Amino acid sequence: MISSSEFCPATPAYSAGPVPDADPPAASSAGHRPLSPPFSPPAGYCYPVDFQDAADLAIQLARDAGDFAVAEREEARIEAKGDGADFVTHVDRAVERRIAAAIATQYPDHSILGEEHGEQGGELTEFRWLIDPLDGTNNYVLGLDIYGVCITLCHHDIPVAAVVHDSPRRRTYWAVTGTGAWLSIDARPPQRLLLHGAEPLANTTVSLTQGYAVGHNDARRNTLFGALERQTKRVLRTWAPSVDWGLLATGRLGAVIAYRNEPWDLVGGALIATEAGARMYTDATGDLVIVGHPRTVDELQVLLDGQRHHRSALAEAGKQA
Repeated sequence: MISSSEFCPATPAYSAGPVPDADPPAASSAGHRPLSPPFSPPAGYCYPVDFQDAADLAIQLARDAGDFAVAEREEARIEAKGDGADFVTHVDRAVERRIAAAIATQYPDHSILGEEHGEQGGELTEFRWLIDPLDGTNNYVLGLDIYGVCITLCHHDIPVAAVVHDSPRRRTYWAVTGTGAWLSIDARPPQRLLLHGAEPLANTTVSLTQGYAVGHNDARRNTLFGALERQTKRVLRTWAPSVDWGLLATGRLGAVIAYRNEPWDLVGGALIATEAGARMYTDATGDLVIVGHPRTVDELQVLLDGQRHHRSALAEAGKQA
């Protein structure tokens, strides 16, 4: 594995701050950059964190969390969440507390954003961790073995180390920016992941994921789903993006289409996929992200942009009628 120290060999790996004449990535007015490729360090800049060390910690935490979730499933205490249409269990909360506590001990100056407990440590810190402790809680509650764990370290909202763990199958995917994507099954030695050729869109299975705020009557979501259903082999809806990212990074899916997703479900998986050779497209609104084999992304971009323009034209025609 390559250490982040190799990004700046003339300077110690834990050198605080940039080397002379080099600046860190620019932040937005809100203190963070929007998600956009490529996920790579700027030339001449040394980070005060070894990203491989951070990934190693996240790998162990994700595996422990996954084993705990598997062991606790039959005894899971279930509560309604939000408007009552979603679920949360004691596993979600306990796992997030454990992961956050371990990260805070190792990296006390980093902030943490978790799905269940929100922001810890302030949102404008240089380094920020994103945690989804039990991705796919609805599947977990139903007894379906489609759930996992997502842990991502970001620098000004750009992912630099990410782990996605498929808990029931003990498949751990991870990436450190600039060092490739990796898979370890049942804690065995890792193998590097590289995407190869793409199938024609009509023979391609894709995944469509969406954020919690997207309702059944969301016009754009429904337009996306309809277009994908007509033009691809299959549209997978797992309700567990962690599983989708693993399928994409191993070439089983042609693309993941994410619509208004929460960051903890999105940015880490996108890093792993792009390090495996995927390309990422984000539309002008930032609501739609497509990650997949470069040729598949090109085809989907043309398809879905065309649907958006068609929907806009229909809306404008309706106003004039």
